[in-house]
Amino acid sequence: MKKLYYRLWQRGKSEEGQSMLEFVLVLPVFMLLLAMTFDFGWFFYNQISVENSARNAARVACVSYNHVAYDSPNNVTGDFKEYVLETYKPVLNSTADREELDNCTLSEQEIQILKQVNASVPKGITDVKVYVAYSYDKQYLAEKTDGGEPYDVKDRSKGDVTVVVSGTHHAITPIVAWGSKEGMTRQINCKSVYKVEPMM
Repeated sequence: MKKLYYRLWQRGKSEEGQSMLEFVLVLPVFMLLLAMTFDFGWFFYNQISVENSARNAARVACVSYNHVAYDSPNNVTGDFKEYVLETYKPVLNSTADREELDNCTLSEQEIQILKQVNASVPKGITDVKVYVAYSYDKQYLAEKTDGGEPYDVKDRSKGDVTVVVSGTHHAITPIVAWGSKEGMTRQINCKSVYKVEPMM
């Protein structure tokens, strides 16, 4: 009887060791799949948040636009004007001192547009940039002739406004950052286009 118990104990011990070995082999694969699932979920969450920020900014830019990006024919290029969000953080967060406010080159309308982005872009996204362009500005330059109709910001309601928000997402697995030249990061670019509303 003792021999039988001893044999059963040895067999159980062997099966336990085998189970432990299987667990050790499967654990890294399971942890990698878990990390990838979390990383992809985090990436898509950030992308949706950046899309929302571009949409919110475009919604403001299509209504308040007479002092946004370009406000005179001499400044009209038809290209996107770039705003680096980090540069204006103190102003956007209402923590700027008097000197920073005096040196701020943004109009009140541009501040309102950038505040929409600042409020909705996740904190994990870095190097956030906002680009704003009005299609009428570009069309005006393309069709401009001597003696033609003068440029007027109010005429922007003849076209659209495009807002692009870009930023850097920091991945935790190489799968999400696959093909990136900047290491474990992935660039997020989201665009929103709104029809410009006529000024009241």
